Amino acid sequence: MTLFRKPCIVTALFVTAATVSAQDSVWSVPVSEDDRPFLLHYPNLENPDGRVVLTNEFVVLQRLWVPAGEWEGIHSHPGNQIYVHIMGGEWSGRLGGEIEYWGIASPDGEVGWMDPIPLSAGHESGNTGDTPIDLIYVTLKKAGPIADGAGHGDQSFSDAFVDLLIENERMIVQRVRLEPGWWTGPHVHTGRQIIIYTKGGTRSERRGDQVQGLSKAIFPGSAVWIEGTGTSEAHDVGNSGVSPLEFVLVTIK
Repeated sequence: MTLFRKPCIVTALFVTAATVSAQDSVWSVPVSEDDRPFLLHYPNLENPDGRVVLTNEFVVLQRLWVPAGEWEGIHSHPGNQIYVHIMGGEWSGRLGGEIEYWGIASPDGEVGWMDPIPLSAGHESGNTGDTPIDLIYVTLKKAGPIADGAGHGDQSFSDAFVDLLIENERMIVQRVRLEPGWWTGPHVHTGRQIIIYTKGGTRSERRGDQVQGLSKAIFPGSAVWIEGTGTSEAHDVGNSGVSPLEFVLVTIK
């Protein structure tokens, strides 16, 4: 990876979601030939391809682990891609055999944008810290925007901490944080979105004053696809656990 520093489970009839538990170290989404141009390959690692945790016609999510002291090996990046650190650490990088950067700290939950990097550039990064790094790459498959009309704006939550992390012509990336006992506030999903949980906990959902089903345990790295239409019934997501619940929300333009 390269560091580029730039300044709920929905159950409504009109919104579909696919969820993957980060704790399931065996199960992986089947990979098609259409996915392969968008996947990373770290040739130096014991598990060079990680695993695909979500894929559809618009996007593929690939989870990779880099052990302490290991270098990924020279690889390419397809571009139109972000990384999300589930567990951060210390990165160093080489380009064409020369040191590009060294000892850069990336905290848990950090997000960055990736431009294309060809294999011929000789790019690789290494975990020069003493703890493993766990990250998910979100890669767009389409060459241009997919949203109808003028696209989509920020997702609005009236009662949660929300930070805008990235906005460009392809996506909007926000970080959402819910303290114990907090709810997002009623909202609808108007576009195609991805949720990646960076801090796990216990999640509840309600419509109006009615809680929907049982609370669910959420693990860091769990990923959700939302096919929003803007016509779905408003719902509200809450943190019914004892620790903060945090997720990265990607809205695809």
